[in-house]
Amino acid sequence: MNHSPTQTPISRVPAGPTFQVAAGLLIVFLLVQIAALTLHYAPLLQKDLIKKSTPPPAPQVLATPAPAPDVAPQITAQPPTAAAQIDDSLIEKIRRIVEDSDKAFRIGDYDTGMSKVQEADRLLPGDPGVMLRIGRLYEKKGDTKAAAETYKKVLELPELSTELRAQTQRKIGMLSLPNSTPIPTVVASEAGSDVRDEFGLQPGASLGIIETRPTDGPNGAKNLRISIKARPGQSIDPRQMAVHVFFYESSANGEVQLTNAEVLTEWISPPVDWSHDEPELLNAIYTPSADSALTYAGYVVGIYYKNDLQDTRAEPGSLAVENPLPLYLTTQP
Repeated sequence: MNHSPTQTPISRVPAGPTFQVAAGLLIVFLLVQIAALTLHYAPLLQKDLIKKSTPPPAPQVLATPAPAPDVAPQITAQPPTAAAQIDDSLIEKIRRIVEDSDKAFRIGDYDTGMSKVQEADRLLPGDPGVMLRIGRLYEKKGDTKAAAETYKKVLELPELSTELRAQTQRKIGMLSLPNSTPIPTVVASEAGSDVRDEFGLQPGASLGIIETRPTDGPNGAKNLRISIKARPGQSIDPRQMAVHVFFYESSANGEVQLTNAEVLTEWISPPVDWSHDEPELLNAIYTPSADSALTYAGYVVGIYYKNDLQDTRAEPGSLAVENPLPLYLTTQP
């Protein structure tokens, strides 16, 4: 049987509707899968391509911003240098030397006081406080010429305070008085009150004896009222202060000795704290010895703070010279 060139050897079975629907669903499923894969991997692929194509960033250099025109630049405080520390140490050393000089002055050891304050003058020349102490010690040693020369050097100091200038001029005027004589160097005598400051205290002292007033009691007893003042503005710990009161008796042959009789002391108005810048009053009561051959000869009073002697009073003044009080207490009484 002959076939024409336009005919196929196998006849085609026409597709039915069921086949067409299945084929269409398969094609749709494949398209959905391809779209899902594209949506999942496309961002990752894009990020990797950008990372490979972008050059690495250059390192950042932080510039210090310039200060605003209307704001002052901040200045950071530097730690103290070694020189500043040495200066502070030197000042503290000078303070200790001057304190030792003042303590020696208070008990009449003027040679020690002078050597100490002159050492301070070598370390800190031109300090008016140190120079005034030198002049004061020259006065006590009887060298009024050297005292006057020292005071004149103080007046030549630049920027001297009005108070110190007036004080120095007053001292020069006193030295220039006709027939002036050196102040007696009797420790703790009432004549020594001229060396006290404007508060009535010894230079450098925290506490001072403003007044001692003895009165007669019955049967030869003596009542000694002692007025003690603290330096204004200074806090005083009463536990670190002590008052020593010594009564003396004289025998028939004139020998003076410390009494063995009972001595009672009591504060007039406790509590004692000097919190109101008012003097505190102490009463010391002397009862004569049973030995009728001994008679009352006088007293010596010393006040201590933190074991350092602050002030003394005596009547007569010779008792303080013959029976000097210690400059320091080794133990608190």
